[in-house]
Amino acid sequence: MIQKAKSLNPPCKIGLIAPASAPRDEQRLSDGVAALHNAGFDVIIKRESFAPMGYLAGSDDVRLDELNGFLQDDQVNALICVRGGYGTLRILGQVDYEAARAHPKLLVGYSDITALQLALFKHAGWISVSGPMASIEWPEPDSLDCLHFLDLVSSSYEPGPIDPEGPGLTTLVAGDAEGRLLGGNLSLITRLIGTDFLPDMNGAILFLEEIGESPYRVDGLLAHLQLAGILDSLAGIVLGGFTDAEPDEGKPSLSLNEVFDDYFGDLGIPVATGLRYGHFPTKIAVPIGVRANLAASDHSAVLSILESPTENS
Repeated sequence: MIQKAKSLNPPCKIGLIAPASAPRDEQRLSDGVAALHNAGFDVIIKRESFAPMGYLAGSDDVRLDELNGFLQDDQVNALICVRGGYGTLRILGQVDYEAARAHPKLLVGYSDITALQLALFKHAGWISVSGPMASIEWPEPDSLDCLHFLDLVSSSYEPGPIDPEGPGLTTLVAGDAEGRLLGGNLSLITRLIGTDFLPDMNGAILFLEEIGESPYRVDGLLAHLQLAGILDSLAGIVLGGFTDAEPDEGKPSLSLNEVFDDYFGDLGIPVATGLRYGHFPTKIAVPIGVRANLAASDHSAVLSILESPTENS
């Protein structure tokens, strides 16, 4: 069962969570929280400190108690993550999915948060958004990241092309497909294979991004998807940013486009690239779990959202 949170119309309550890593800059986090307040939202913080414990924003118990506490709170409309990093995989097995099913909310984040978003889609039917995080994008609230997100989750949002003012998508393989839009960070998706937290990808339009992985590493991640039977089950594929992906200097390498062609060229489904989404400064918010259409002609491609990610409140 698909469950949508209410639209984020101020002054609704937003919970601030850190299920992965701690903020790198406390001032940027303070600025991000202030920006959310200035946008009219009531930001709720359940713990006194996001002090790091190694690469984590506190122990597993601390991060889990924070998350589950918010899941059990029926007054909170959305959960915005402090940042990604690493850590969500460690707590997926103890998340209170029953509470999540009873109190649907909008989970906002990207990168490492991908694992939690896909787990909550599978076990609670949550529609979520790969979008701006409190210590990363929200310190610049007038950025495309934040403005696009606010439009996407408002009660006035009208479904249509996901990035109508963007540079447009480039077709790798022509075709037309409709399905649920699922995806996020490629590494996190592959780490969910063989677990109880990866949704059924049959008939989905898969969107992907990655950072810091050279072409041979991306090759291995896509091989994992192929060997698990996921690529053959998809309706379409949309590629966002694959940043910091240069091969080691002086070593022979395929290009990323050659790798993509090897894995996607003969699937018989539409494939497009150029989505303004990923680990770079200017990007759009992408809803996870909504119905979408990918129309890829020989010359261009359009990814359209077919339903609002939230329910009007």
